[in-house]
Amino acid sequence: MTDSRAIALNKLDLFIKNGLKNYSSQRNYDFGPENHSNVSNLSPYIKKRIIHEKEVLKECLKNNSYEKIEKFVQEIFWRSYWKGWLEGRNDVWTQYKKTLVELNESYSFGVKKKIYQNALNGSTGIECFNFWVNELVKYGYLHNHTRMWFASIWIHTLNLPWQLGADFFLKNLLDGDAASNTLSWRWVAGLHTQGKNYLATESNINKFTKNRFTKAMNLASKPKSLNYEFIDYKLKEFNVNSSTSENNIFLINLNHMSYEDKTFEILLKNDVCLIEDLIENNCSKSIQLFNRKVVSDYYKTLMKKNIKAKIFENISDFSNFLKKNNYKKIHTFYPCIGRQKDIIDSLIHKNQCTVKFEYDKFDHMCWSYASSGFFKFKKKIPFFINEILSN
Repeated sequence: MTDSRAIALNKLDLFIKNGLKNYSSQRNYDFGPENHSNVSNLSPYIKKRIIHEKEVLKECLKNNSYEKIEKFVQEIFWRSYWKGWLEGRNDVWTQYKKTLVELNESYSFGVKKKIYQNALNGSTGIECFNFWVNELVKYGYLHNHTRMWFASIWIHTLNLPWQLGADFFLKNLLDGDAASNTLSWRWVAGLHTQGKNYLATESNINKFTKNRFTKAMNLASKPKSLNYEFIDYKLKEFNVNSSTSENNIFLINLNHMSYEDKTFEILLKNDVCLIEDLIENNCSKSIQLFNRKVVSDYYKTLMKKNIKAKIFENISDFSNFLKKNNYKKIHTFYPCIGRQKDIIDSLIHKNQCTVKFEYDKFDHMCWSYASSGFFKFKKKIPFFINEILSN
């Protein structure tokens, strides 16, 4: 079986040869689950840093100018922008989680439960939406344009809370990213930028799916009037000072499984630990299988590089290891705000440990300019590229 790193590199190579040139004109089309040749298919691997954003950018820019492949380059940086924006406003994630708990309770019975379950099961009477539900559950992926349509139908046509939809995505998307997912759903709902929302239309869906869906959609013609107060979350400072040292327990988290030489140099000086199931129990089977494979592949790579590493089946086994050896400090690469960090924070709290994060310089560079809108951030992309190509 081909390892995860080789799969990612092959996907990148195929995209550069066959899809990059026409990405700008073809990127908004969803040709169905059997044909995603117009996009890179790299997102699950970028999410885990199996292939780093810098590497993708360098390879794409080898024989192309920024102006020639601007849309794809911007797509890479959108993810970094969302992450930086959320890092400076972690209250958004905290409030999302709090509201999600309340909604799971209120949508667990009665009419609300029926509407919610019909959406989750793809039994809504909206052909395209039902198809996408099944596609998401089966493949762990939806085209980016389709995610916007899906979110719009969920919120504005089905009148379901955006938080429940965002949660459904995170439980099923192989590339599910807390920042991109949460903030995109908020944007569709009209909560990210005051006065702006996104409303899917039948004509737009038909155009960019090449009329794959034949039944009338009967979508909402006006955005849902939300019973939420718009909150202008204020930017907070965040600390990105790394704490590199030697001879520590270094936990590999699922959001940073980098194959860069500098990563292996750090790991070589520490006692590395991996956990097969460093995830929430209620995520999809596809995510569980994917995560176990990438962890196994990473462990094998560490062994080949003579890096000391232990692999644990679950968090409980790792916790027992910490207690048995009286370890009180853990090092790890910073996982970013989201469920992976929540799990690590909980692990640290339960084991009465402290954690020291190693930060990625690429993230630090991008996040420093993610304090306001993407338009302002976008102006810095040529600077980012110059920094990447010169290092």
